[in-house]
Amino acid sequence: MVKEPYKVLGLDKDAPAEQLEAKYNELKAIYGEQRFLAGEEGNEGARKLMELEEAWSMIKSDLDRLEAKEKFGGDFGQIDNLIKSGKYDEAQAALDEITDRNAEWHYFQSIVFYKRDWLTESRKQLEQAVELDPRNDKYKTALDKLKMVMGSADVNPQTLGGQPNGQAMPQQDPGMMGGNCLANCCCAYCLTDCCCNLMQCCG
Repeated sequence: MVKEPYKVLGLDKDAPAEQLEAKYNELKAIYGEQRFLAGEEGNEGARKLMELEEAWSMIKSDLDRLEAKEKFGGDFGQIDNLIKSGKYDEAQAALDEITDRNAEWHYFQSIVFYKRDWLTESRKQLEQAVELDPRNDKYKTALDKLKMVMGSADVNPQTLGGQPNGQAMPQQDPGMMGGNCLANCCCAYCLTDCCCNLMQCCG
């Protein structure tokens, strides 16, 4: 396990992103040359280079998370607003720009897929969210409700974005997967309402 990542760079956690990246590149060049030296000095260079890369991966995740919060209003607030406004393409574009794809990212991706009636893909994203954060009741409740919708007799399995065996429907427009199969499904409406209001109970 790598020690505190910012200490590997010799900088404070509050250092600017540009300074952190510059220090990373500087140390990478030093250790990259050192690893080719003979004996223990070369081994030490290789060890430090590996430690540096692990530390930078953790730091980069922090930087990406901070950037996402600044850009999208924090905790995916702006993406939530885009979904509620029916701007699914914009919400998807915003999600695509986030490189730190944590449990919350997969949760919001599931909502976008659900809004497009891509239920199978929505379920996969919720399952990923639960796997990454198994103690989060919001994710587990959404997944349970989605499974209920997909198992409902009111939903035709042929219109869930593909055949039950996973094969794509013939002559199916990818942008219209599932069509309007959920338009009159009360359970589906409740799930959508719950997801978009962060699991508030539907009436």
